[in-house]
Amino acid sequence: MAEHRMGIGLAGVGGFGRFCLDAFAEMPECAVAAAADVDPARARMAAAFGARVYTRFEDLLADPGVDIVAINTPPHLHASMALGAARAGKHLFVEKPLATSLDDARRVIGAAREAGVQLTVDYVLRFHPLHQLTAQIVRSGAFGPLQYFSLENFATDDTLLPDHWFWDPAQSGGIHVEHGVHFFDACNQLAGRGPDAASGTVQARDDGRADRVSATVRYGDSVLATFYHSFNRIGFIEQTTIRVACARGHLTLSGWIPTELALSGLVDAGGLAALGEMLGGDLRVLARYEGERAVVAHGGATETLAARVEARIEAPDRQGDYRRAIQAGMRTLVAAIRGDAPLVVTPEDGLASLAVALAATESGATGQTVAVMA
Repeated sequence: MAEHRMGIGLAGVGGFGRFCLDAFAEMPECAVAAAADVDPARARMAAAFGARVYTRFEDLLADPGVDIVAINTPPHLHASMALGAARAGKHLFVEKPLATSLDDARRVIGAAREAGVQLTVDYVLRFHPLHQLTAQIVRSGAFGPLQYFSLENFATDDTLLPDHWFWDPAQSGGIHVEHGVHFFDACNQLAGRGPDAASGTVQARDDGRADRVSATVRYGDSVLATFYHSFNRIGFIEQTTIRVACARGHLTLSGWIPTELALSGLVDAGGLAALGEMLGGDLRVLARYEGERAVVAHGGATETLAARVEARIEAPDRQGDYRRAIQAGMRTLVAAIRGDAPLVVTPEDGLASLAVALAATESGATGQTVAVMA
């Protein structure tokens, strides 16, 4: 007997909501059962997917065909809508951030736990093949331990008009909360833990809109991370770069939804074998070391190296990878609901990344380093 297709109820049918509708409609595990939006014209767009259409969120929650509520509204609405959905017995697929305050995020997690429903956050980078490969390489130890993570995000404001909710911290939570949580989560996963403290800065335009923020985040004495976001670029010159530095190698991801991973470094025999298994023919050995040339002292340690290597892996189907990452996140939620597998992105992951974002935001406002308290 075929398993029941989970009915998705989409809250918010804006631009990203429509992108998600397209992604969900392709999934054999799910059916788009319903959609709600305060704008009737936007809500009606979901009818083409066979969805029942509502303008009140409460009506979507009352729909017996909805098993999972996917929340795609502005961030300040996430917590209240998630609380309502959990209390209605609906599972939750929440667009980032989980909430705009730690207290609200904890309330949502508690409500989901009390109701016995599954809750995940749409952290698409976790499911992108180049991010997954980066994590696999870092965790293998092929280049030695992780030491540094950096993000530079030069984003466009082409569609962010002055009255857009993005610019209102009461609605968006600010840049670190609205957008930065993706990258705080990615760094937390590579580091294998949450950070201890964050310090931040904020810069604004003449009209008061804060469009540039930065954060320096410390994971004890093992990992340091820096994050910079600017939302003031013309779209044609948008650029996002993530750099990951291990003790003996570097990895660079190009693109917010990355299209290229470049890596280079020095490996011992075990690291060479591990990279060969992961990268296959994409791995290039630039030099091999034997005898005295193989023994190198650095960073207070002595290592025996086997080779210098590099690789470049491309993922040119940016939109396709984005869509598949959303589908993968939803698929893991369905698997968790059915009891087939644990969640990949847990509620605690959503809370931990939000804690970093809020600490960085507070530091930017006060000028003081802030402890990260998840």
